[in-house]
Amino acid sequence: MVMKKKILKFIKCAFLALAASMGIFPFLLIFLTSIKTRVDAIAMPPKWFFIPTLENYIVLLSNMDFINSAKNSLIIAGSATLIATFLGIFAGYTLTRFKFIGSRLLSQSTLWLRMVPPITLVIPYFIIWSRLKLADTYLAIIIMYITIALPIITWMMYSFFQEIPIEVEEAALVDGCKRWQVLRYIIIPMVLPGIFAASSLSFILLWNEFLFALFITGKHTRTLPVEIYTSIGYYELDWAKLSTIAVFAIIPAIIFISLTQKYIVRGLTMGAVKG
Repeated sequence: MVMKKKILKFIKCAFLALAASMGIFPFLLIFLTSIKTRVDAIAMPPKWFFIPTLENYIVLLSNMDFINSAKNSLIIAGSATLIATFLGIFAGYTLTRFKFIGSRLLSQSTLWLRMVPPITLVIPYFIIWSRLKLADTYLAIIIMYITIALPIITWMMYSFFQEIPIEVEEAALVDGCKRWQVLRYIIIPMVLPGIFAASSLSFILLWNEFLFALFITGKHTRTLPVEIYTSIGYYELDWAKLSTIAVFAIIPAIIFISLTQKYIVRGLTMGAVKG
């Protein structure tokens, strides 16, 4: 019996190790390619033994187009995530605590918005920003990104708030707390892991967003995914350069996830256990 348990444990660990390696291998391959010379990066068959170089990173950090694109992505994705999280908290709380005509329809419409193919919204957005003379501005892109992130955050917060017993709020109201005090001092601290989970997923979504940014952004607001796309040549691919940009594009998401990992895990498992 003991031997059987050890064998099962070994098989489970081996399977998890294999799954983890399959997930890590692409990132490892990108990093190794980023420290190769241009000739080594395009060599076929691929070179696994080579002299590493930081030339690609030095060249990239001296490229102002890349620096501006990274700055634009941070400003746009960060601002849209903060605003969408703030609005999503109140929207989710309102939909779970206040019943009014059309409240159920409104809560379900947050999911319907995610069912619309994004490509169908590109032309209307382009026309709107052109008519308002807001094309190629931070304001236009941030507003557009808020409409992408807000439905996800609202629906996640809606499910998190539903897990909080309403008796907790009623007790606080009886003790003399105002509604906003209950939300600020009691409810929000209870769903804080959920807020971090929703904002983290939203930031990653907006940081990697490409379709809207490709058609709506311009010279002054071009984001990092668009910069990667424009780095693709017509006749050949500079794999070393593309891999270096990809490494930089991954770093902010890794840092954000690392700082909020504890809260994300707790937030994604909220409501998983009843009783």
